[in-house]
Amino acid sequence: MRPGRHIDGTSQRHRVMTSINALRKGTGTIRGRLLWLMAGAIVLALLSRQGESAGVMSLSVLTVGVALLGLPHGAFDHLTGARLIRHYRPDTQHPRACLGLFMTGYLLLSLMLLECWYHWSSLALTLFLLLSAAHFGTDWRGGQRLIHRLCWGVLVIGLPFVWRPDEVTDIVRTLAVPDPSPFIEAARPMVALALSIVLVGARREGAMFLLAIGLLLLGAITLNPLIYFVCYFCCFHSPLHLGAIRHEHGLSGRRQMLAVAAPVVLMTWFGAGVGYFWMSHAHVSGALIKTIFIGLACLTVPHMLVEWLGERIAHAPVKAARG
Repeated sequence: MRPGRHIDGTSQRHRVMTSINALRKGTGTIRGRLLWLMAGAIVLALLSRQGESAGVMSLSVLTVGVALLGLPHGAFDHLTGARLIRHYRPDTQHPRACLGLFMTGYLLLSLMLLECWYHWSSLALTLFLLLSAAHFGTDWRGGQRLIHRLCWGVLVIGLPFVWRPDEVTDIVRTLAVPDPSPFIEAARPMVALALSIVLVGARREGAMFLLAIGLLLLGAITLNPLIYFVCYFCCFHSPLHLGAIRHEHGLSGRRQMLAVAAPVVLMTWFGAGVGYFWMSHAHVSGALIKTIFIGLACLTVPHMLVEWLGERIAHAPVKAARG
């Protein structure tokens, strides 16, 4: 091996490790700020009497929050797709065509999930909940061990099933699942196990993580499930991932992020509008809930797959240097 190559490999490894450590440190700082934001949102929701059953205001906040703050964090998957193409096909002569095929596959997978929900709604909901729990666990990547991240995801998803079973039952039925009782019954032991694991390891987890668990409990107990979801998804999860995406892809400011994300977000809004009018024969609230949650389900699986692949190639240079 030539000395120059060894030096280049070492410096490359150093740059990668430095950027990863900087991202983790920055993410930790963002988490603290977003916990305050989520706490403020919960207090505001309580003052607005959103602890009662979901009504027009809850649906309006959910719709606007997901549209403006929730969806954009998945609107950068095409950037990760381009990075994947450069990694796995560095010599390709047609990168735009490859990216087009990538996005076509992304869309087809979403449509397959939509078709699955139409025919096997209980199976589709099970898949959505499990993958969402795993995905929300990534909110503490670099800050907690895998078991604690999984517990976090289980608590995010499962707490409303335990504390607000009647309201969750109505939502699940709206999503075309005829019998929600198995989901309610399964949530109780899973939430109890997750809380037990968290409490047993409380000394190692740190004050920030325990504060976050407390906020989840407070929100799930005091708020209706739709507003609880808004407080978490729009005030913690989505902004956290947007901050990570900004560092990962070197996006310098909000205008640049908006320019990159806007086309995908607009197309998603258009698709959601088509889905809403397609289901408009149902009650307005039912159509909105179906559009939001089934739409999120159909986007969650390809988004998680892209994020997982992107995470793999992000660590690949470090592993190569070690070898």
